Order: sequence, then structure tokens, then C-alpha cells
Amino acid sequence: MMLDFKNIRVLLIGDFMIDKYIFGDSVRMSPEAPVPVLNPKKSYSTLGGAGNVALNLSVLGASVTCVGYVGNDNDGVELVNLLQRQQVNTQHIYTINSQTTVKERFYSNGKQVLRVDKEDIIKNWSPPSISELQSDKYDLVIFSDYNKGVLNNSWFSEIESENIFVDPKKNDLSFYSNAKIITPNLNELQRALGKEISDNKHLVSCCEKIVTDLNLEYIIAKQGEKGITVVGKDGFSKSFAAHSVNNVDVTGAGDTVISVFSLVYTKTKNVIESVKIANAAASIVVGKKGTASVTIDEINSYI
Repeated sequence: MMLDFKNIRVLLIGDFMIDKYIFGDSVRMSPEAPVPVLNPKKSYSTLGGAGNVALNLSVLGASVTCVGYVGNDNDGVELVNLLQRQQVNTQHIYTINSQTTVKERFYSNGKQVLRVDKEDIIKNWSPPSISELQSDKYDLVIFSDYNKGVLNNSWFSEIESENIFVDPKKNDLSFYSNAKIITPNLNELQRALGKEISDNKHLVSCCEKIVTDLNLEYIIAKQGEKGITVVGKDGFSKSFAAHSVNNVDVTGAGDTVISVFSLVYTKTKNVIESVKIANAAASIVVGKKGTASVTIDEINSYI
């Protein structure tokens, strides 16, 4: 199956952030505390959170319009610039009096030793021009919820689309009722249920109830090294084993799954083929260091 998403228009709503990487070496411990003294050698910034979803969608050829906010700081300017370099429409990325969400990862001698998060959680935010979004102009809508504030209000329930895909973070999954498909990972499902999921049979049973209660079409349950299980209505379920990958880095893997799955599903309406391809894409991206994206050529060579 040759993939082509150039004619797909995506409305992406979510929490945009920057991932920063600082690499250096350390040859001594601090005399002040039992920690290494880092000598920085190089650094770079990339799109994180919903920004990484935008990056994945754009690299795959889709037309992307983003809705969210950045802070009134240099990081916010950099984030918008990074999106625009990917030909992403930032008309509905608003600048507010806040700290742009930033995750800084520090590496010493090739190993991560520290992560510093800078963020402000904004309550009850809504875009000034929600009436201008015209979600019917888009082939699908993705909500990339990192629980930083963009989706803390019910304004997004006003978005009308038959194709709504959600990567959830909230413990109360009813917040996403009537979406088409949600893509939680195992930890997110366990937090939402308030209990541990013991095995795949138990996972399917729990997801079947969520599908019914929330009026979903499918749940795409991401289980890391255990693969992906899709659960739908009328007793439908199918599991996909994870591909073997060396030196796994799971940063941003969920962003790749929802990006690839939503595009393939919008184009084919085939959930099994969509999960199969998204699972392959996730395997490619976890083999890369840091926040990363995957190309169509890489996916085509893998499936």
C-alpha cells in the first residue's frame, strides 16, 4: 500500500511545547552535591507535545492548521517559527501572558541525567475566534491533550466533525465522549480506571465498557513493548505485537501513533490496516533518539 496524504486537511487542537536537548560531558562530580558537573557542548530545540503531532502530520504530507497558545516569551516565538518552517498554519496559535511549555533534557556522556519542565497551567482558556474555526473545512480533527490547559474547557465540544481523534491525558475519560477514536496508553487507561489492568483479556474488557459508555468507535490502546490493541463495538478486538527495536527511546511515540493512524484511517476507513501501519511507524520512531518524526518512505520500506 503506497501512502499519500497530500490532500488531507487536519485541524490540530492541543498543548504545544518545545523540547530542548542539551548535550555535554562530565569528568568530575560537584563538590557541592553528589551530582556530575556538566560541560555543555551542543544543544538544539524541536517541536514537542501537540507540536510534535503537527511535525509528524506535516512530514507525512498533510495540510495542518493548529489551535492553541504559546507564552509571550522567546520560547513562544521559537515554537511558532518551528511550526511555520514545517508549512503549518499558525493563524490560531495565540500568544498569552504565560510561560511557553518547555521540556529541557540534559545529557551527560550520552545518558540523560536531568529533565527540567517549565510550564504554566491555564484554566478555562478558549480561543478568541472559535466561530472562525469552521471545522467542517477539515477532513479530520485531532485533539492532542497534554493536560496543560488548552483542553481544560468544554469549548472544544463545539467543534463539529465526524472524524475526531483524541490522544488523551485526563483521568476522566468522559471528557472525550462522542469522539470517534481515542488513543490512550496503558498507564493512562489504568489511571482513568483507578485499577491495574492484569492482562490483554482484562484490557479488552475494560476498553469495551469505555467504548460503550463514551459512545466511541474504537479505542487504540498503546502498550509499549507489548504492542497495540484495538477495541471497538460489538465485541471487536485485535492485538498487534510490537516490532523488535534496539536502544528504544519512547519520547513522542504516542504523537507518531495518532498522526499516522488518523491519516491512514481517514483515507482507508480500515482500522486494522491503520493500526498495523501506525504500529510500524511507532517502531521506527522509537529507534530514533529524542523527539522524532517518521517519513512515508520509512513507513513504506517497513510494511
